[in-house]
Amino acid sequence: MTDTDRKVIIVTGATSGIGLTLVQRLKDAGYFPILTGRNHEKVANLSDEIGVPGYHLDVANEDHIQQVVASIKADHGEVWGLVNNAGIWLEGEFAEHSTKDIRNVIETNTLGTMLMTHAVLPDMVSMGRGTVLNVVSTGALYTRKMISVYAASKWAIRGFTGCLEVEYAPKAVRVMGFYPGKVNSNMYETAGIERDLDVAMTPDQAADMIIVMLGDENMVWSHVSGRSIQDYV
Repeated sequence: MTDTDRKVIIVTGATSGIGLTLVQRLKDAGYFPILTGRNHEKVANLSDEIGVPGYHLDVANEDHIQQVVASIKADHGEVWGLVNNAGIWLEGEFAEHSTKDIRNVIETNTLGTMLMTHAVLPDMVSMGRGTVLNVVSTGALYTRKMISVYAASKWAIRGFTGCLEVEYAPKAVRVMGFYPGKVNSNMYETAGIERDLDVAMTPDQAADMIIVMLGDENMVWSHVSGRSIQDYV
């Protein structure tokens, strides 16, 4: 495979869950995945274990985004794909959340996705090809109590994704949204929330769908959602 054929894909939030599984799936499918995450040690260890490049990246830090994307391009060439997967969960009564926690969710889930996209999109337009895939959430498709901040962060990305889809498809750049339901990952545990994950979809199932969405450059998979059939009980 020549450098011009190689499809470099940055995956954010790739040290666990969907992101980690997706990196392995991308490698197996012949892509050139870049593993990124906020934890230096995890990034380094997983990068060595899987055999892919790894970069420490905090998507809530605008300057860090610019530096890391520049380094990836210098080390590996132009970026063909970006999977915005990094995200954090917040649950509980809105009035009881700290303003710091509210800001953390919005800066990671919303601004992180937007600024990562902003960092790679101009080059994709110049190349006349490229794909941005946002891992959103079924939380952006409905409303319910106790997830107001998380839902707001994802509803914003639902609108962002849809608008960019129609803006950049005529320029041969695909912007697509994947909306998974409950996933068996450590996202809830990290947030201190208990969930019955026996009924959740697996990271493998989510990653396999993303591979399908990435595959055909002549197809824009607009709003693809899915959840485990056990999660309907």
